[in-house]
Amino acid sequence: MALNLSRNTKVFVSSVNGVTSAGGNVLTVDQIAGTNSGHAVGDIITFGTTSGSGTGFKCIVAAVNSGAVTEVFIPNNFRGTGYADNNTVTSTATTGSGANGLVLTINGVTTGVTAEGSRVGTGLFVGNENDANTFRIGVLDGYSFSQANESSDVTVTEAGTSPRRSSKRFNDSLSPGEWSFQTYARPFKHGTASFRTSGKHDMVENILWAAIAGKDITGGALSGASAAAVTCDATDADVLFTKSDHHELLKLSIFFALENTTYRLNDCQVNQVEIDFSIDGIATLSWSGNCTSIDQVSSAIEDPSKAVHSKPAGSDAVSTDPTRCEKFSYVDTTSTSDADYLRNKLSELTLAVTEQGGGVAGGGLASKTYSIAITGGSLTIANNITYLTPETLGVIDKPIGSFSGSRQITGTLTCYLDTKTNGSNQLLSDMSAADKLINPSFDMSIFMGNASGTSPQVEFDIPKAHLSIPTVEVADVISTNIEFAAVGTGLDEGGTAGDEIIVKYKGSTSHSETGYAASGSNAVS
Repeated sequence: MALNLSRNTKVFVSSVNGVTSAGGNVLTVDQIAGTNSGHAVGDIITFGTTSGSGTGFKCIVAAVNSGAVTEVFIPNNFRGTGYADNNTVTSTATTGSGANGLVLTINGVTTGVTAEGSRVGTGLFVGNENDANTFRIGVLDGYSFSQANESSDVTVTEAGTSPRRSSKRFNDSLSPGEWSFQTYARPFKHGTASFRTSGKHDMVENILWAAIAGKDITGGALSGASAAAVTCDATDADVLFTKSDHHELLKLSIFFALENTTYRLNDCQVNQVEIDFSIDGIATLSWSGNCTSIDQVSSAIEDPSKAVHSKPAGSDAVSTDPTRCEKFSYVDTTSTSDADYLRNKLSELTLAVTEQGGGVAGGGLASKTYSIAITGGSLTIANNITYLTPETLGVIDKPIGSFSGSRQITGTLTCYLDTKTNGSNQLLSDMSAADKLINPSFDMSIFMGNASGTSPQVEFDIPKAHLSIPTVEVADVISTNIEFAAVGTGLDEGGTAGDEIIVKYKGSTSHSETGYAASGSNAVS
């Protein structure tokens, strides 16, 4: 009996679940015929003609005998769509020197629903090109996922000398699943062999930002004026919350691939992210949210970490070889050489205010820029998502969906209480004196990991930060806490909803690895 060790866990986040809604995705092959010579292990073979109406099927050569293909790997991204069992397909292109005309007979196809839970298929995993939809996320120790159930107790109490005092319990429903994990904030730049255009800035946790702030991932099929929240260009990668005013944001499938078991969390929503500014640490992001259900995935075609090793002359197997899965079924930028880490010690805060409330003479604030060195703190972005669950007698109900609540962006910064010009003590004094100003507005920018304009860096730009009057904390060194909320202009006439904050990533490390390419890659269908 094999155990699952937590340190061998891999986490994948995807906007799909590995099966197309149309079905007809190839499972395995059971015959190899036709022109079959000159091939080598690792060749990628493309099949164009078919006895049916399917399209998009490819395979990777797994074994040869004197140049003749005997076994193949089928990553999820190569399964195509629209095929039927026993269709024959003929090769039209190969990366090697093998002759075209190889014929395979398809052995089984999907029906448009997943094997576990029969959930409607939402698409194949794609690990390359601008429309990549599945990403390996590097998580820290302490991740969790669970789903509890709701139950009811019926009790009996009677009077008399021999009363019945029994009870009975009923399972009513499954609560929304809960998940959480912590990641590092890791910006990078795309290189010449990467899944997006060379020179563009990006972040390892792109899909998580896309889900908390919009309805689609960068470059996806829905990306446009009303969908994608993350934009990547040669200046920086921006997360824009102006795309987050929807009842339902991007739904995700999260896969926890343990050592011997894979769990899939369905219809996940990213409810909250907390950014930590601890001065002695590496910049981290704590993500949490919910899901409608949790499945144990046993089918390789629904697991981005696996590929099918099809052996027409023997028993098929499951391959976990990253070279047969990464680049094809998922993007992996978790290596230490793929992206930057950020040191909170180098973070910087700028805090500027324009004259408000009639200035100092009117009980308001004068125009000023404060110079404050932070010693810690955090920033929290929350969607306040609610899940709905029916309450039917005699049935164990499951959550049917969710909707987003009010968007709240709040935080706390700590700093020493100093007496330098326009320092923390001056801020405390000015805020205390502004007794006629009930809605002070500061232009706040936090540069995580480096000073303004320096890479690598993550900038949190809050154009209208409402500051509470700072409080004094007494310790070995007197310090102060600055609590703030990003308010934006969404409630004002002519205001722009979702402009409370802009997150900007700037990377310095270039991600470039053989097998990734923004165009013309053999890893894409």
